[in-house]
Amino acid sequence: MNSFKKQLIKIFLRSRKRPFFQKKNILFERVKKAPEYKVCSFGEKNKNKLFYVIKRFHGGGLFSNLLFVLNHLIHANKLGAVPIVDMENFTNLYSEEKKINGTNNSWLYYFDQVSPYTLAEVYKSKKVIFSSDKLFHKQSVSYKENEKDLIKVYKKYVNIKKEFIIEANKFIKKNFLKKKILAVHWRGSDHKVLPNHPFPPTEKQILRMTDRLLLSKKFDKIFLVTEEKKYLELFKNRYDSKLCYFNSFRSNNRKEFSYYARSNHRYNLGRESLIEALILSRVPHLICSRSNISEVAKFISNNRRYKTYEIMNGFNNSSIIHSLYLWHLKKILPNFLGGFK
Repeated sequence: MNSFKKQLIKIFLRSRKRPFFQKKNILFERVKKAPEYKVCSFGEKNKNKLFYVIKRFHGGGLFSNLLFVLNHLIHANKLGAVPIVDMENFTNLYSEEKKINGTNNSWLYYFDQVSPYTLAEVYKSKKVIFSSDKLFHKQSVSYKENEKDLIKVYKKYVNIKKEFIIEANKFIKKNFLKKKILAVHWRGSDHKVLPNHPFPPTEKQILRMTDRLLLSKKFDKIFLVTEEKKYLELFKNRYDSKLCYFNSFRSNNRKEFSYYARSNHRYNLGRESLIEALILSRVPHLICSRSNISEVAKFISNNRRYKTYEIMNGFNNSSIIHSLYLWHLKKILPNFLGGFK
């Protein structure tokens, strides 16, 4: 870790241990009541500007992080501040040790910076606010909440890197041309055991819904998004030439997603997820359970007729111990004993 990063984190951690508004400051009066603000001065540049650094330690999946950024972009607008995303000094699940396309800022792996300023300039500036690592009261916990404001800042600030859009378009042109497509996003893996997360569909549920829509809507092809190898193999065996899918990392062992299983594994997990979401956004019929990937596909689609067929099994227990086995138990139980339909 270089000396700049050490100094930045030192200042940040030190600021956590004391009140941030010990002295009257008109500039920050608007944010006095907001929790967990980190306010620093790094130099004398940009004296007339207030910067709002959006950062999140560790964070979640790519689209959880995107939703987090959108929420704080809304907040930056309310403060009249210039936003900037720092996922370089404050790392997350996608951060690589070596630079990707010339940057250590994992936000910039996938998106353009949200303002014309660089982190180097911001961290020489007079007035800098750090966001909380958490969402504030009334901020959106899904893409369906406060959608108009989320869309507004998304269109104003967020630009997906062109390389991902180009790759998604190539896939669509190759596989979807003059075809009626049914998309299926089948979550498995960690969603079976995560506390307070929606239960993913069972094999019986997903196949029943897929077969019914194939028959009633006369789809030509199925586009499958799943992170489990066995789910892909099941669809291959059942639907054969009707099936198409993007070549992304899959495993039946959820722990493998956290390992460096390949070069730039973390970056590539985000890359593949983003391309699959872009493809999903172009397919107006989607079978899914509740997740950020299915929500963001509709969110960025710009298609008012976008139709989701959601399989909702409720939410897992808040207890880590109970959440580890509850999905597996409910899968085999009959409906009248609390099992899935």
